[in-house]
Amino acid sequence: MDIGISGMGQIAAGEYEDIRISGRGSLQGFIRCTNFHCSGSASGDSIECAQDFKVSGHASFGNNIMSGNLTVSGFMSCKGNLTIEEKATISGSASIGGSLKCRRLAASGKISVGADAQAEIVDISGSINCVGLLNGEEITIRHNQGMNIGSIGGSKIIICRDIKNSVKRRLPLISSLIKNNTESVRIENFIEGDVIALENVVAPTVSGRIVAIGENCVIDLVRYSEQIEVSPDAKVLKTEKI
Repeated sequence: MDIGISGMGQIAAGEYEDIRISGRGSLQGFIRCTNFHCSGSASGDSIECAQDFKVSGHASFGNNIMSGNLTVSGFMSCKGNLTIEEKATISGSASIGGSLKCRRLAASGKISVGADAQAEIVDISGSINCVGLLNGEEITIRHNQGMNIGSIGGSKIIICRDIKNSVKRRLPLISSLIKNNTESVRIENFIEGDVIALENVVAPTVSGRIVAIGENCVIDLVRYSEQIEVSPDAKVLKTEKI
């Protein structure tokens, strides 16, 4: 059964096919559905969505969200765990009180995670603040603002400044007077991976097979097994071959 709310209404706990909310909707208890789309305002407890969970408005859930795919261009709050089977795409804002797990994470907006975040492919061009471990096979973070992350683990880890096209079009004198972003990605514990390249990162420890430390990095200890490169504009207190 499909159900839609364009004014104000409630949806009782149970199983549905498509749920669409363009007004203001309250979801009672555990909801299971095929697709969920909120372009208005929705609040609920827990929801399991077999295919697509989309928020272009405002959605707040007090417990867990599970779905096949996730798209957020508005605001979404999940106080529990967010579990996505395939891809999570966030161009708006998402606040997750527990853990985040998906196969692919693509974020050009803002994400806050209260525990660990795990995906095979992580592509961040917005902002991510993660209290726990950010873990993935391939992690790319292109940043233009400060972030705080507990730890990062993966195979290939790249963290670099996001230099906009407008910066590239500046005249040389303007470019020399207007500095690029120097806000840092701050790591509380460690970065561990196979291939690691960093810019504007502050971390206690970085460990990898091939490690490149770029400008404006401040690292206490860098461990490497094969190759290391450190920019003269970086501050590394100690390097150690392992």
